[in-house]
Amino acid sequence: MKSFHELTPIGQARRLRPMAREALAEFGIQPTRLSQLTAATNTIFRVDTAGGDRVVLRIASPQSAHSEGETVSEISWMHAVDQDTDIRIAAPVSTRDGRCVTHHRLDGVPEVRLCSVFRWVPGAMLADRLTETNVARHGELAARLHLHGRSYRPPSDFRIRAYDNVFAYSDPGFPVSEPIRLFDTGSDARLSESQRRLFRRITDHIQGAIDRLHASETRPQVIHNDLHVWNVKIHRDQAIALDFEDLLWGYPVQDIATSLYYYRFREDGATLCAAYRSGYERVAPWPEEKEGQIETLIIGRALLLANFVVASPNAEDRAFAPIYVERTETRLRAYASAHL
Repeated sequence: MKSFHELTPIGQARRLRPMAREALAEFGIQPTRLSQLTAATNTIFRVDTAGGDRVVLRIASPQSAHSEGETVSEISWMHAVDQDTDIRIAAPVSTRDGRCVTHHRLDGVPEVRLCSVFRWVPGAMLADRLTETNVARHGELAARLHLHGRSYRPPSDFRIRAYDNVFAYSDPGFPVSEPIRLFDTGSDARLSESQRRLFRRITDHIQGAIDRLHASETRPQVIHNDLHVWNVKIHRDQAIALDFEDLLWGYPVQDIATSLYYYRFREDGATLCAAYRSGYERVAPWPEEKEGQIETLIIGRALLLANFVVASPNAEDRAFAPIYVERTETRLRAYASAHL
């Protein structure tokens, strides 16, 4: 049997289908059709049910570096957002006995997989509807989540990572963590010596900015930290938030930087970043403490993603890694030239 990591995303989803049906049974869902939605880290299925409804099944990959406790914490915040606000989200669904996550094993699939189910929400991905009006709605959505996150009081068993490190998902204090591979040397090196020097220099600079942020008197709050253009849907005149898996203890400027990374390097990036900010400021004050703070944190996101690609065990990610590293190197050199 071919290694799971050597399969294409479509091949991985095909192998996971028996697990999907087993998981859905625990949620009391009888599927009539499973449609793969993503080819990213996790495998996501749209599920058409015998009752005529639709839900979304997420089969989490160990590569996403999230433990069961973090998934339970994620869903705890989602329940609070769903119950306490009118912010539209793909709200979680519970099993017949009240659980929000199930565990499953399958021959040919490495490690136990955590499965969760969420309500289906209509609309088009923001990535496919990038108008200034919709990007402003994205900013409004982020601001509203920040206001809720600021006041949220989690349960006693709530445990997520803190965005106090450039590589936040590499915290060894959690059951699963993402290895840091950017600075490997010898036969394991994925970067050249000159690239490693540059990446290390910029990492140290970004870490200094993060340290100053977390040393402030303002306490960190729960942030989504993955509210990018593929995790927002647009339906009529509303933006809908998806996929809370990567939530962290952090600051709104860090969350904003994560979102703006996906606009910043486009040809129309300045226009879209301005639209996002205009929408945000309809709801809350712009939280940037000084000019350039968010730009610095955007570069931090670039480093985090570069490490993710380099550390990935998947064949497609390994093939893409040199391209992404070179792209990131160009962005880091431009940043260093302008700011260091």
